Amino acid sequence: MTLALTLAAHAQHAAAIDDPQACAARLQETPLRSEQASAGIMANLAEAPDSIRATVKGLLGDAVSAAKTAQAAAVVFRVAPTRYLPLPEQQPLCTALATRTNLQPLKFADRAFPDVEEFDSWLTAFSQGQGADGKLLYQQCGGNCDPSFTFVVSPGATALSVTTEVYCGYARDREINLYTLSTTLRAACAVPN
Repeated sequence: MTLALTLAAHAQHAAAIDDPQACAARLQETPLRSEQASAGIMANLAEAPDSIRATVKGLLGDAVSAAKTAQAAAVVFRVAPTRYLPLPEQQPLCTALATRTNLQPLKFADRAFPDVEEFDSWLTAFSQGQGADGKLLYQQCGGNCDPSFTFVVSPGATALSVTTEVYCGYARDREINLYTLSTTLRAACAVPN
């Protein structure tokens, strides 16, 4: 589905935003785009077109614009490894963390960024264990376990408000060093998880 068709479908539901029954009856999230990107260090340092860093800027920038146009409450941005190691090769720590955080994800709430570029800089540091949030993440998601992220990004007049949930799970297959990044629009009447 193209972005224009997605926005048109979303606009058809705009009248139902104030009607709780109509809101509950329709999908809470409208998919926008999904892409795969490289987690390679050199690709991301150089911001190569297929790097996570470059993909985040394009994917999230388009989604934030779409949210403002469609008057959606938020963009839900998900980042997860594309492929994991087989279960017998997983560390017991990762198996335990996967079970625990599947039930109760790690939360990093109420972060604000002036624009997508600043959010991208924080995300890069955070996902690499840098900065206060990144260090805390790696204390809670250690070993060779790999996090998957769900960011709820609410565009405001002057800033992006971001709440992050992290599923700390199985180790990814580093030979296929790809992540899947996706965006959806969450309707204004949707109740956040």
